Amino acid sequence: MSAAVSFARIIYLVLFVLAVQLLPQLTQAQMPHVQVMRSVEALQVDESGTDLRFPSGVSYDRDGDEIYVTSPQTNKLVVLTPDYFPYLSIGSGRGLHSISKTYIRNGYLYVCVGASDKELRPHIAVYDMAFMPVRNIFFPDFEHFSPLDLVVSDDGKIYVVGMNGTGVMVLDNEGNFLRWIRPKGQVLGVSERAPILAIEIGLDGRLYMLSESMGRVFVYDRNERLLYQFGEKGGEVGKLSRPRGIAVDDVRRQVYLVDYQRHTMTVFAKTGEFLFEVGGLGAGRGWFYYPSDVVVDGRGRVIVADTFNHRVQVFEFISGKGFGQQEQPEQPYLLAQDEFVEEAVQEETQQPKEFTYIRRLKDELQLESEGDFLVVAVITKNQADAEMIKLDLARKGYPVILRELQRSRSGIWFQVLVGPYLDPLEGYHVSEQLRKEERVPAIMRTRGEAFELELPNVDEGGEG
Repeated sequence: MSAAVSFARIIYLVLFVLAVQLLPQLTQAQMPHVQVMRSVEALQVDESGTDLRFPSGVSYDRDGDEIYVTSPQTNKLVVLTPDYFPYLSIGSGRGLHSISKTYIRNGYLYVCVGASDKELRPHIAVYDMAFMPVRNIFFPDFEHFSPLDLVVSDDGKIYVVGMNGTGVMVLDNEGNFLRWIRPKGQVLGVSERAPILAIEIGLDGRLYMLSESMGRVFVYDRNERLLYQFGEKGGEVGKLSRPRGIAVDDVRRQVYLVDYQRHTMTVFAKTGEFLFEVGGLGAGRGWFYYPSDVVVDGRGRVIVADTFNHRVQVFEFISGKGFGQQEQPEQPYLLAQDEFVEEAVQEETQQPKEFTYIRRLKDELQLESEGDFLVVAVITKNQADAEMIKLDLARKGYPVILRELQRSRSGIWFQVLVGPYLDPLEGYHVSEQLRKEERVPAIMRTRGEAFELELPNVDEGGEG
């Protein structure tokens, strides 16, 4: 009897070892392109320390290397530095009312503006990069058209989608109407016009038109010819319930879609194959509450307007080995010329711990005082404002540093730092105190390597 039992145990052991060896291969076959992503930043305030309220749009300025966030309830367009620090905003003082999404191209900022008591006619407001008004583009032949999203091609054509989803309006570079593009899709075997509520353009000039109601993306070439379509309506993994925002990643050859109804970011290959998704309903890092828009910045990070959580989340891909893969190279996103597909494993879905991600300080800083942890209180182009804030904080007992930064594209900036601190938790608590009492963004940074700081006994949403 004992010999039989021993033989059976040997058989079970052999089968177990074989299963363990085969499992990674099977898993890799099922998920050939999935990647590890994590949320590394959660932006909740503007440059004045005022809470973002229902941020609904995000866009990226490739030339200026800046991120624009639309906060419609505060009627502001908030501008972020490359390391996600809110340094200025524009709004009603520049004639902006009832704003939705934006696009930056060829040295101009295009803003979709709805009807308001200041201007009853919906229009596109065009600004130069000093935020001075250039012109307004109205739609006299389309009385009920209100712009929601837009892109601009290399040759200056403007592609606009409206609130009513009637199609994509094509304008010349002066804003004159040229034609409509109206995709059609099959619904239960019947060809129907697809309402389009979001649009994106790739570096190759391809147009990606998103239909929320059909859960589908229509891809056109730069000559406005339909190439293919992808996406399937549904409420389960890999399907699209109510997708509202779209971004194209030309380097990784991927398309990101934020699903307003499923509280997820769904990722497809540019050719249309489903890869993986991120998120789910929740308030912790990496989770969403009715997300509305998404964009990829110059470093390949994915930025999501997490609307009902009143924040903007920044995601990055984690390089590393997984399922027998080789170490992944760093992505040359600022050039955005090389095309390749990065493969990785999807991070295990679980409710994240309470933590804050402490990013490395962008510019080197030599200090006599010990401690690697600092709080960036303010970044401004106004030296007088920076000096006033420094004096005010110093009077209140904070260790304050004022330094000048030279930015090649945008000139000289002034940064007010508080610290340094030896203990990262002390720096974190100082940043919280500055946010609440001084109403400044107060974002924590380190002079050392970036890392995740676990926060013991922190209230939900207390850190940003």
